[in-house]
Parts: sequence; structure tokens; C-alpha cells
Amino acid sequence: MSRNPLNTVAIEAFLDSARIATKTQQRELRLTAREYRDLADGISMVLARLVELQDSKPTQEETITVNMDGGKL
Repeated sequence: MSRNPLNTVAIEAFLDSARIATKTQQRELRLTAREYRDLADGISMVLARLVELQDSKPTQEETITVNMDGGKL
């Protein structure tokens, strides 16, 4: 199954803005309408990919049996 790479630019930009706001002790962080739409879209895509990966996991764990022989001691 081929997957397109996730576009996380909006998430990274938000995290950078939040980091800067924290360092400069800003009391609020404002987003434009485009920024919050892009952020919401980015988060939705990441969560959708996470659900897809969780659903594609095998439901039953594989059992591995190991037999050890001490040989001639």
C-alpha cells in the first residue's frame, strides 16, 4: 500500500509559534483563519493515518518458539 507523505507544515509552524510565545511569555497566541484551518487539516490527516496504522496491525500476535540444545557438555 503506497502512502503519500503527510504535510505537517501547519503543525510545525504552530508548534514553533507556541514555543516562541512561551519563551517570550506571551499571554495569547493568535491564528488567522487560514492558519487554524490548515492546522485542523494537518491534525486530522495525522490522526487518520494513526487510525489507519492501528487498523492495519495484525490482531493476533505472532508466537515464536525457541528450542535450545545444550549440546555435549
